[in-house]
Amino acid sequence: MSRLPLISLLLAGFVAASAGHSRHQQPVFRQIDAIVKSLSEISGLSEKHSVPYGHMSKRQLRQFLTKRIRKTLRPDEIKADEIALKLFGLVPPDFDLKKSTVDLLTEQAAAFYDYDEKKLFLLDESSFSDEVTTLAHELAHALADQHFDLQKFVDESVSDDDENLAHTAVVEGQASWLMIAYDLKQDGQPPVPTPEMLKSVMESSDGSMADYPVLKSSPLYIQRSLLFPYAEGTMFFDAVYKKEGKRAFTAVFREPPHDSAQIIHPERYFDGELDTTPPLPDVGNQKTDVTISEGSVGEFDHTVLIWQYLNEQRARALAPHVRGGRFKVVTTNSGPRPSLVYASEWDSPASAGEFFEAYQRVLRSKWKICDVSVAREGVFAGTGDNGYFAVRLSGILVSSVEGISDLATWERLTAPETEPKVVASSARGARYPSDTLAIWGGKN
Repeated sequence: MSRLPLISLLLAGFVAASAGHSRHQQPVFRQIDAIVKSLSEISGLSEKHSVPYGHMSKRQLRQFLTKRIRKTLRPDEIKADEIALKLFGLVPPDFDLKKSTVDLLTEQAAAFYDYDEKKLFLLDESSFSDEVTTLAHELAHALADQHFDLQKFVDESVSDDDENLAHTAVVEGQASWLMIAYDLKQDGQPPVPTPEMLKSVMESSDGSMADYPVLKSSPLYIQRSLLFPYAEGTMFFDAVYKKEGKRAFTAVFREPPHDSAQIIHPERYFDGELDTTPPLPDVGNQKTDVTISEGSVGEFDHTVLIWQYLNEQRARALAPHVRGGRFKVVTTNSGPRPSLVYASEWDSPASAGEFFEAYQRVLRSKWKICDVSVAREGVFAGTGDNGYFAVRLSGILVSSVEGISDLATWERLTAPETEPKVVASSARGARYPSDTLAIWGGKN
C-alpha cells in the first residue's frame, strides 16, 4: 500500500543546499573521522573515502522539499497515493499528503545523510556539540552507502510497496543498532546492544512523539509508517546479527528482506518465507477501466488498519496471520469516483474468517453511510459512501470491491459461489487455479 512514499524518496535524494565547510572549522565536524573509524571497526565495513558535510537551515530545507516533490513526482502520482490512503480509511478525507510530508520532515530533521550527493548535512538550528550519538546514526548511513548504494536500495520505484518498507527498515534499523553499539564502544563495553537497550528503542520510538506536535497529530498510519523502520528495523537487524555476526552488516543489503512480515518476524526471513500475491476480484470492464494506483498490502498495513478501527491488541494478534495482500484503485467511465479493489490471503480459514468479521467493522467505521443489504455466510454487501460495495470470504481469501457504480456488477459480485474454494498457496507469485476469479462472480 502507498505509505508516505515521498518520505524515503526525499530522504534518499536531498540535494546540496549550502556550501561545504572546512572539515575542522567547527568542533562537531572534528569528530567525524573518529566516529566513522569506530563504526568501521564495529561493522567490518571499511571507509572508502572521507564523508563531505555541510549546513542547511530549516527554511532552506522546507524550500528544498517543496521543489524536490515538484521535480520528482508528478501531481497525479501524489494524488493517486493520497486517494489510496483515503479509500482504505487510513487518512481523513481532507488529508494533504504533500503538505504533510513537508511538515513532518521539516519538524523532525536535525541531521541527514544525502544519498544522492553523498554528503552529511546538519541543520543550523540543531546543536550537536554533545549529541555525537545522532551523528553516529547518520554516519552509519554514509558508511553503508559507500558499499551498497543506499539511493538504489531504497528507491521508491520498487513496485512492491511492502518490500520498499522492508528495505527502509534495513537501512534505518542497521544505523540505529550501530548507533547504540558505538555508544557502548565509547564507554569501553562490548559493542553489542543488550536486550534492555533494544527494548528502550521500541519504547522511545512511541514516546518521542511528544516532542513532535506535527507527528503526534498525524493519522495513526502516518505515525507508524515513520516509526516502523527505526523500531522494528532495529530489532530485525539485531536478530540477524545474533545469527550471522559481522556478516549481518553485508547480508541485510545483499540478501534483503522482501516484505514487512520478514522484518516483524525474522524467522520468516531466515526461512525464506515470502508473502503471497492473491488474485484480485474480477470487476469487469478491463478495457475501459483506468488503474491509477496499485500495490501490495502487507502485515504492516493490516496491523495499522485493524489497530485504527478495532484496537492494537486485536491487530497484534490477527495481522501476523495474513500471508499476502494486493490492491488497486481504478476509475471507470460509468462512475464519477474511483473504486478500491482489494484481496488478502490468510494462513487458515479461521483467521480469514476473523478478518472478514473485522473488515466489516472497518467499513462501518470509516464511512458515514454503510447500508447493508446482503449479510450471509461469506458475503457482506450494500451501499457505502463511495457507492455499492461487496466483501467476500472464500476459504483463506478475503476480497472487497468498494465504489461499484452499476447494479449489474454489484449483483454479479454478490452472487452465490458456484466454484470450489481455493486452497492455500505458499509463496509470492504462486499460481492459483484458473477458475479462481469465478469466486467473485464468474469469468468474463
